[in-house]
Amino acid sequence: MKRLLDVSLETKIHGILIGVISLIIISLSVFYLYHSSNEYYNNAKRLTLQSAKTISFLPSLVEGENLNNNEQIQVLTNQYIFENDIDFVIIKNKEGIILSHPDPSMIGKKEPYDEDTRANIFGAYYTVVTDKYIERSIMAMAPIYTGDEVKQLNGVVKVGYFESHIVEKIMNKLYQLLYIIIFFIVITFFVSKWFGKYIKSETLGYEPKEITMLLKNRENIFSALDEGIIAADLSGNVIYLNNAARKYLKLPADPNNENIYDFFDTNIEEWVKNNDNRSTLKYFETYLNNKEVIIIINNLYEKEELSGHVIILRDMTEMAELSNKLTIVESLFDDLRAQSHEYKNRLHLISGLLEMEKYTSIREVLDEEVCNLDQYEKNLNGIEEDRIKALLIAKMNKANEKQVNFAVDEDSWMENVSSKFNISALITIISNLIDNAIDEVTNQKHSEINFYIGCFDGWMEIIVQDNGNGVTNKDKLFDKGYSTKDRGINRGYGLYNVAANVKLLKGHIDVQSQKGNTVFTVEIPLS
Repeated sequence: MKRLLDVSLETKIHGILIGVISLIIISLSVFYLYHSSNEYYNNAKRLTLQSAKTISFLPSLVEGENLNNNEQIQVLTNQYIFENDIDFVIIKNKEGIILSHPDPSMIGKKEPYDEDTRANIFGAYYTVVTDKYIERSIMAMAPIYTGDEVKQLNGVVKVGYFESHIVEKIMNKLYQLLYIIIFFIVITFFVSKWFGKYIKSETLGYEPKEITMLLKNRENIFSALDEGIIAADLSGNVIYLNNAARKYLKLPADPNNENIYDFFDTNIEEWVKNNDNRSTLKYFETYLNNKEVIIIINNLYEKEELSGHVIILRDMTEMAELSNKLTIVESLFDDLRAQSHEYKNRLHLISGLLEMEKYTSIREVLDEEVCNLDQYEKNLNGIEEDRIKALLIAKMNKANEKQVNFAVDEDSWMENVSSKFNISALITIISNLIDNAIDEVTNQKHSEINFYIGCFDGWMEIIVQDNGNGVTNKDKLFDKGYSTKDRGINRGYGLYNVAANVKLLKGHIDVQSQKGNTVFTVEIPLS
């Protein structure tokens, strides 16, 4: 039940409006259907009783002393059934001999009087519900009086109306009501949806729980601030103030009818009114309870109209401490920058000294090393994950030792990875792909390896390209123990580990290879 109630405000409005209106519509429909059903039954009773009376008084039926002409009576009743909305007519004489019946084989047979006894003996007119003939029916009884001068009770007319016809009419009415109910429910749905959006727009799109949470969070956040925050209307009456503001102003927990302008020595009210500018904040220093504070004032607007002010109180002592800390940080930054510059100067100095000793080749190596440091810094600038950056630097040094030109695409970038499992798997994938590429191009005359890592559309893409001899058997490339090199103790596990970790991260790997150009592409979902 609690889970059912834990829905959005718009859904609750939908449910309440649709439920209430549906209940009203269904209740009215059931009430209408009930009365319609009673009316159908009453109409059927009136129709059969009136038909029975009409037939019992037909001149061709009551003339003479006896009911004898069966054929004429049958034709007469068939004609009446055809012309009127009834289902069958049964006529019996005084002795119970059937003179007219929907089943011709029953004509002439004797039927004992049962439910029609009152009509035969007492001459009563009435209706009953019976399933004696064909199917369940509403049947009316009427006595037949014959004779010219003296009327004598000489038979009974029974007129029947099938109950199934009434049920059919009720079902047709029910279908109509269902269409009407569905129509009104659909209308109610759109009305409730509009009403829900209207209510949500009035609450700025927030749910009631979210509004409660926002208010609680606002109070917690403002109470945790060291700065005093005061909200006041145009007259200066306090609307809200946090705990720090109460301490600044020395107010009780629940101030009543306090005016902010009463707490400042300077004429802040006149200053605010004379500087009503939307584009700038108001800053000025003053003394509050023998303490030097800075006051920041900003305007509050409601529907583009000025409605009040927000006043922030900040202790100047804290500002001075922050200023000192900032100065220290700037000083440290300058020292680090100077140290970095000095480090390069020393490298150049060493290069010059070595040149004097005629170690030209060493100077060239040092110059190249300086350039490499700059290149590393440039290409790895977009990779924020320190562990991946450290791995790439290590692989660059390894490639450099083997005289392999290892380049990281300058468009590479990567954010920090929080999951230890993910970073471990990524390190395994990248390390093995690069090691495999280095092994492939070591014997090449002009060996090159290009590396790229980036993220897009929720995926991380890793590309390692080399100009080795290519892959000869892609089907077995990631099999455990498979290797194109000389077999050894640890051969055939690098690409197998790559494939295993890619599968573990629910990614996929693609290999495009031909002699002189092999590209491994790994794509891993960031989620």
